[in-house]
Amino acid sequence: MRFLRTAALAATLLSAINTNNVVVDASHVVSGTDARLPMSLSTVITDLEAEGASYVTTAAFLTSRSVRQSESAKLVRSLFGISGAGGHDDEVQYGTTTAFGKKLADSPEAEADASDGGSGVAIACPTCSSPKLGASTSEVASTVVACGGTVVYVADMVDLGRGEGLFDYFGPALERMLAIRAMALNAEEEEGTTLKPRPSTLIVVFKGLTDKREIAAAQKTWESAASRMLNAIIQPATGTTRATKLEDVFDRIEYLSAAEVDVDMQLCPAGGRVSAPDSPASRDPSEVAQSVSDVVNSGLVEDLGPMFEMAAKVPVKQACPRLTNPVDLAAARLLGPLASKALAECLNTVSSVTGEDGSTLVPEFGALCDAAIRRALNSLDEVASGSRFKKSPIAKRIRADLVENLYSEMGDVYENQVASLREAAFASFRGKLNKLRISPNLPNEMGDAAETSVKEFASAVKKLRVPRATSNGSWMTNSDQISSLRGRFAEHNAERLKAARASGQFKPVPRKGLTVGMHWLLPKPFGNDYRQEPHMTHTADDLVYAPVDGITDVSGNEIRSGDWRRGLVPAPSGGEMMYLK
Repeated sequence: MRFLRTAALAATLLSAINTNNVVVDASHVVSGTDARLPMSLSTVITDLEAEGASYVTTAAFLTSRSVRQSESAKLVRSLFGISGAGGHDDEVQYGTTTAFGKKLADSPEAEADASDGGSGVAIACPTCSSPKLGASTSEVASTVVACGGTVVYVADMVDLGRGEGLFDYFGPALERMLAIRAMALNAEEEEGTTLKPRPSTLIVVFKGLTDKREIAAAQKTWESAASRMLNAIIQPATGTTRATKLEDVFDRIEYLSAAEVDVDMQLCPAGGRVSAPDSPASRDPSEVAQSVSDVVNSGLVEDLGPMFEMAAKVPVKQACPRLTNPVDLAAARLLGPLASKALAECLNTVSSVTGEDGSTLVPEFGALCDAAIRRALNSLDEVASGSRFKKSPIAKRIRADLVENLYSEMGDVYENQVASLREAAFASFRGKLNKLRISPNLPNEMGDAAETSVKEFASAVKKLRVPRATSNGSWMTNSDQISSLRGRFAEHNAERLKAARASGQFKPVPRKGLTVGMHWLLPKPFGNDYRQEPHMTHTADDLVYAPVDGITDVSGNEIRSGDWRRGLVPAPSGGEMMYLK
């Protein structure tokens, strides 16, 4: 739903005149839209520019969890002066309208300058009361960034009293805003920097309070809760000083009651009227529209579809999980910093012994890492194992990521430790070779020295390995490390032997020849020939054919079976037959 400015605007202004012909309020709504945030702000800004606004201020309207949607709808109208007298006022419906634009009354400076078209405000109002039907956390955070960090926040006294529901959306939005500011500072000197931080204002409205003393007491409670929230969220590690109070984030903070009207006129970070031309919050419409476009193109908005993904400068988030569950949001804000702290402490513990580069050899490196990893996980489990985070998938994901990061970081140090051990083993191996004397048995002695060094290395490298390292990372196995070192030893031995041969210092043992001796007087040098004495191969009571020449080609079995007749042998006679008894 997009409500465009029509020619009836003049009639609308005329209808705002009372019976005494006095203009009640020159400020009026010019357009609204129900498109998705933060892209819908571009539509509103374009309509304000068409209305003649020379400068535009943007702001996001957020509420705490206990503020009902009906109450938010009333507050939007009362706080931003939407009385219903304007032609488009009735079209601003909280929960349906995601953003609307309002043309402000001209300031005295604008009235004196004919070329000044006045000021306008573009208000983004994502629904924050329903986690299922409302806006996602990522959508609200990107909207706050697109609005330059200017926020009108309604705090319910129920949420303020119990300390829950205040920062379900506001906390992630501040986290995203601080990250964007750090990126802008780091890229300040680079060309093409577009996400430049703008002066920001925070207006906190305490619902249900009108007394100044009650507002002052609520302010103290709010500031204390905000400080705890800032200490819990993830902030940039470098580039900026860590924010500990809201004054470190916003240029101006105001605390108002719910009875306040025309809050849109108080959005100027420097105070005064936001409609003034010199207001820091007032920017050229094209500049504000470009800021919204930069947020979309920078990939801060989730699941925009393939067209936005192709046009974006960086990969746009697709199908990101919607962290609408307060438990998941609390787990992300509380356990995230704890996991980062546990990882840093683990690395510091190990690096204090191994050195910054991890090259100082620690014989019991595996036991050291195992103890450091267990302590890091226990510090996180003490907080995450409670009943509130027991079933949270975000808490499980944070722990799994911590385990992966711990073993990954320790894996890099492990590689440096193994490299140091490998060099120490190679130096020890060379020391063993230097003690050998050059002799014909030098190759065997060098091989023995290599095997001894490999065994020593295999025993030492087992102590460097962390238990369960293979299942949690891409660590090389001990067998691979040993095989690699054995190959290096073999190559070194081969090169040393080649150098010794080339210098003439090493001569291998000459090979012994094979001698065979025979004497011609020995009639049977290779044993008896049973073909000449077949009777020696038979037992008693056998009838054996023995020809005159003493040589037979027929066996006794062939004689008994008659198969011998197939051979070419002379017919046996009685004198050629022998009967052995």
